Order: sequence, then structure tokens, then C-alpha cells
Amino acid sequence: MIKKLALYIITGILVTVSSSFEMYQTSEKEYLLKAAFLYRFADYIDWKSEESEEVFNIAILGESIILNPLMQISNDKRIRNKKIRVKQYSNIDDIEPCQMIFVSMSYKHPLEPLITKFSPQSTLIVSERIEDFNQGSHINFLISENKLKFEVNLKTASDSGLKISSQLLQHAMVVKQ
Repeated sequence: MIKKLALYIITGILVTVSSSFEMYQTSEKEYLLKAAFLYRFADYIDWKSEESEEVFNIAILGESIILNPLMQISNDKRIRNKKIRVKQYSNIDDIEPCQMIFVSMSYKHPLEPLITKFSPQSTLIVSERIEDFNQGSHINFLISENKLKFEVNLKTASDSGLKISSQLLQHAMVVKQ
């Protein structure tokens, strides 16, 4: 009887650990892909003020495991022949001028102050929650049919002085006008 109980407990622990590991792997892979997408988005966006910048700055708002893959990319690659700098922030007021902001899932505050602060600076705002997209982010990640996809809000991007290439738009799941 005790052996059976121990076997059930061990089996339960193994199932829990393996499903947690699988979720971690999926999450890690998802953020590797999101980091790659962010890097590639830069090829299809025109910033009105990009010429004056020597470094391509990417801000991460809120805690996110995307930080490590983006740091890896920033060590190995360049965006438009510019060095990439990635910094993570917990507060909008601390964010320095940048070309791209990734609003993480963990950031639960309204986006209006972020949009107000960075729209005049022609900063691309990428989110991963539909609520943030509805509040005015320019691009939003979503999972559909077990695949990472994205949607684009052309109006908010245009209002921020960003031009998004039709080549990128043809890959978007939703294009909001």
C-alpha cells in the first residue's frame, strides 16, 4: 500500500515537472521568436528621425524573458548598420529615447502615458496583449493556431510618424486602419 502511494506521488511529481518544463520550453521558444521578429521588424519600418541616431535603442517595459534573446541579438547583429542597445525598464518615466519599445505581458498599466510620451519621437511600440493593442500599440503579437503571429495598427503607427512597409503588412494577421 505504501509503495503504491509512493508510486502515485512520484508519478504526480514527474507529470507536474515535465509539464512545467514543457511550458518553460514553449515560452522560451516563443520569446526567441519574438526577439527575432522585433529584430526583423526594423527592416520594414521607416522612422522619421532615424538618421540622427548612432545607436538603435530597444526598450523593454516590464519584466520579460525576451531580454536575453534580444541581448544575444544585440551582441551579434546590427540594425541599419547601427549598434543595438537593449534596456529593461519598469517605469515609463525612466525610458530613454529609443526607436522601439516592447511592452511585456507583465506590464499591467494603461499605455496612454507611454503613447503620449513616445508618439512625437517616432517610436515603434510593440505589445503582446490585445488590451495594449486596443489602447494604441503599433504592433501586437498573438498566438493563433499554435503559431506566433502579429497584427498591425496602421493609424497609430502613422500618427507616430512611422511608415510600415507593405511587405511587412502582407504577413500581418490583422491590419487595423
